[in-house]
Amino acid sequence: MNQDQANIRTIKKRAGIIQKVVQFIFIIGVILLIATLIVAVVMFFASPDKFNAVQGSVDWSIHYTLINGSTFFIDIPYKIIQLSDSRFSAKYAAIASLLSITISISFIMYGIMQVSNIFKSTAHDITPFIMDNVKSLENIAYTVIIYSVTVNFLTNLLFFVFVTKMYISFSSFHLSGVLTGMFIFFMADIFKYGVFLQKEFDTTL
Repeated sequence: MNQDQANIRTIKKRAGIIQKVVQFIFIIGVILLIATLIVAVVMFFASPDKFNAVQGSVDWSIHYTLINGSTFFIDIPYKIIQLSDSRFSAKYAAIASLLSITISISFIMYGIMQVSNIFKSTAHDITPFIMDNVKSLENIAYTVIIYSVTVNFLTNLLFFVFVTKMYISFSSFHLSGVLTGMFIFFMADIFKYGVFLQKEFDTTL
């Protein structure tokens, strides 16, 4: 029994450390999200003359000239801007790219927040088999599936509306992400089963 208690304390301590690391990653993500939005706003009010589209071998490189003369650039794959020359607004291409990055970061940050909640519960609660953790796992599964299905669609839609005005296939999605989300749903059901067993065990004491 003493060995079991020692193992539990070790697991809780490890979960607490991991939760702090995940929380730190979350804070970094929030900073990146805010920075991306600020850059997008600055670019929105910038002159179109400060932007230049350079055609590379596999993507477009959108260059933005800063006040001190240095250059900030964003690479955009040809599959998103399917044009053979720069007959599009480089400014709005850069803004659309930053907005798509913002959408991706938002999904990822929400998932990281749910993971942090699970580790926090493992570190501080009597048992990790509680409905809050089941809900967190379900939220992660929903997030992974929705991200996998919609992120390409939203990115293509942004570039369609603001940049190319040309038809782009909106049907692409990440099958591996959908399968991962389904697996996480299965893990949530296992946790839910553990919750029921825990309640049944507690009522027999």
